[in-house]
Amino acid sequence: MRPSPAVKSVPELADAKKRAPSLPVDFEAVTEALRAAGHGPGEEAGLMSRFCRPVAVRVLSDHAEAVSVALTALGVRPGGYCVVSALACAETLAGIAAAGLKPWLVDVDPFSWMFDPAHLRERLPEAPGPLEAILPAGAHGRAPDLRAWAAFRDETGLPILVEAVEAFDVIQSAPVPVIVGLPSGQGVFIACEDATPINAIEAPLFEGEAGLDLWPHKRPRLVTAAQRLRVLLLDAPIGFQPGWGMSWVSEACALSLPDNTAPAVLARLAEAGLEASGAAFRAQDMEADETPVADRLATSVIVIRIDPDLGLQGLDEIAETLREAVTG
Repeated sequence: MRPSPAVKSVPELADAKKRAPSLPVDFEAVTEALRAAGHGPGEEAGLMSRFCRPVAVRVLSDHAEAVSVALTALGVRPGGYCVVSALACAETLAGIAAAGLKPWLVDVDPFSWMFDPAHLRERLPEAPGPLEAILPAGAHGRAPDLRAWAAFRDETGLPILVEAVEAFDVIQSAPVPVIVGLPSGQGVFIACEDATPINAIEAPLFEGEAGLDLWPHKRPRLVTAAQRLRVLLLDAPIGFQPGWGMSWVSEACALSLPDNTAPAVLARLAEAGLEASGAAFRAQDMEADETPVADRLATSVIVIRIDPDLGLQGLDEIAETLREAVTG
C-alpha cells in the first residue's frame, strides 16, 4: 500500500507561504488566456450573451483586417479564389486581397440582394480557378441564412466566412464565422460556435467604445427615424428594403431608385451635401460570373446613413433632398 503523504501543520504551512517568493500577477496574460479559451471579459462577454448558443468572440478594430485575418485563420491558401457577392463593399474586397485571395464575383437574388447556396451550387463549376473560400455578404443590415451556409460548408468542405457588418440587430447565431459591426460604429467582432478559427486569429484587439450599453436605447430611436423616413417618402419613386425599420433596423438605409438613375442621384446628393454611396465597388480587372441582377442594382440602389438622433425636421430635409434628386 502506498504510504499516506505527511500532512503539514497549520504553522508549517504558514511558514512555507512566508518563505515562497511573491510574484506579481500578469493580468494581461490572464486576460489573453481567457480570450483564447473563449471566455472574453467585458465587451466580449456582453457580445457572447447575445447569441442563442455558446460562441467564441474576437473584437477587432478594422473591417478589412477582420476579413483578412478570419480567412487566414480558416486556413485558406494564397493564390486561390474567394466567392463573393458582386455587390460586396470595398472593405470586404480589400480584406480578400489582403488574405492573398482573388475575388470571384457572383450574382445576387433580385429580392434579397444576396446569393444563396442553391444559386452557388449551380455556378461553382464555372469558377475561374481553385476555390479557397466562400464569403456571403449581408445586404445593408439583412443577414444571410447562416444555418444554410453551415450545411453548404459541410457539403462542399469549403471554408465559409459570412460578412454582416451592418446586421448587429439580427445576428444571434454563428454556426459559421460571422463578422458583425459594433453598435458604436467603431470596430467589428467575429463570432463562431466553433472556437477553433476564432482562437487562431492573430490581430490587435479593439480598444474603443463598443456601445453595447447604449444599444437598447439607440435601437428604438433608430426604428422611429426609419419609420418616419418611410412615411415622408411615400409619394416619391423610392423603395426601401423589406422590413427595414419594422422587423429589423440598421443605420445603413439602402434605397431603390428608378433604373439607371443612381449615378445622377449620387451626384445631386453630393452637391446638396448629403453623403451617400453606390451599391457596388467592383474593379474592372476582377473575375466575375454573369451578374445581370447585380449590374442593374449597381445603377439603381444608393445607401445613406441615418442618425437615430435626427428629429422630424432633419429627416424632412433628407427626404426633400432625396425627392428633388430623384425627380430632378
